[in-house]
Amino acid sequence: MPRLKPETAAYSKEKSLIKKVLKEIGAENIKISNGYYHFSGFATLPNGQIIYFSWSAPRASYERRGDFLIRTAESYEDYTGGSNTFCPPYKKDLKDHIKQTFGLL
Repeated sequence: MPRLKPETAAYSKEKSLIKKVLKEIGAENIKISNGYYHFSGFATLPNGQIIYFSWSAPRASYERRGDFLIRTAESYEDYTGGSNTFCPPYKKDLKDHIKQTFGLL
């Protein structure tokens, strides 16, 4: 299996994590756009709320993990949206954060 480029490896775990968490909580229409050191996307939560999320690889070290930025959005073109919230990239924290912040409890 070929090795991933550092810039791809830097966010592959986090991209997989957020997709998995969003699917587990019942989100639909998950769209992700890849950047060189980051990715961002949108999803529709079970309550109909659209959210925007993004993650950037810390430039100092590919081993360190940055936080997810997550906020409400009016549409899949709304890149400014509501207030920013941040969450560490760990499954339980991320799942709990999304459920609590966006009223899915």
